[in-house]
Amino acid sequence: MEPRALVLEDVRKTYPNGVEALRGVSLDVERGGFLAVIGLSGSGKSTLLRCVNRLVDPTAGRVVFEGRDITGLSGARLRRERAKMGMVFQDFNLIGRRTVMDNVLTGSLFRTPVVPSLLGLHSEEDREKARRLIGLMGLADKERVRADQLSGGQRQRTAIARSLMQDPSLILADEPVASLDPATSHGVLKHLRRVNRDLGTTVVCNLHFLSLVREYATDTVALKDGRVVFRGDPGDIGERLFKDIYGEEAGHVTID
Repeated sequence: MEPRALVLEDVRKTYPNGVEALRGVSLDVERGGFLAVIGLSGSGKSTLLRCVNRLVDPTAGRVVFEGRDITGLSGARLRRERAKMGMVFQDFNLIGRRTVMDNVLTGSLFRTPVVPSLLGLHSEEDREKARRLIGLMGLADKERVRADQLSGGQRQRTAIARSLMQDPSLILADEPVASLDPATSHGVLKHLRRVNRDLGTTVVCNLHFLSLVREYATDTVALKDGRVVFRGDPGDIGERLFKDIYGEEAGHVTID
């Protein structure tokens, strides 16, 4: 049996200021799944993703990626594992003055020497791959357009294409549609779902809106105060559980 894409065992994170962001999170993610992580701001969602790719070091517990314990790795060994994980951020993290092609090519930096990459001396193989991924994201006509001239949705799709340059087996998406309008949010998540289904890439995605979770995710984890309070099918989150996760005063917001 193939190992799970990801296993977290009693992961805890306490920041130097005393904030307990994660309080014993244990979960596993099947290969090829689309897991949505939900919860209020401050529930630990972003810290969870950053513990997975080790942008943040867990205070305790284990992170096992495709059967390998990566919790204590550093240096070149950590970079090798991190290269298999694509990261998509809420604020895109693109270079505004560079073209879509240039930004997507930065996803190959883990295997391209620094000086050639700074000079734009990418291989034709990488350029052809970037063109294919740009097309996959519906941006073929934007290849030579500067990133700062794109719409929000186009920027996020460029960021997804950049992450795919790594040939990741796992994509971590941290609130990828938080700053986008409803129609654009659906467009971005449809492309993430396409990556998940067509390429078989496992996706772990932080989301706020339950309507989006129910439409796009195959599995859900809900965090509250750094603890898992629900794990299961998005359709099983009823009104009582919704209130438990988001608070008694919370109301449903549907992204149509």
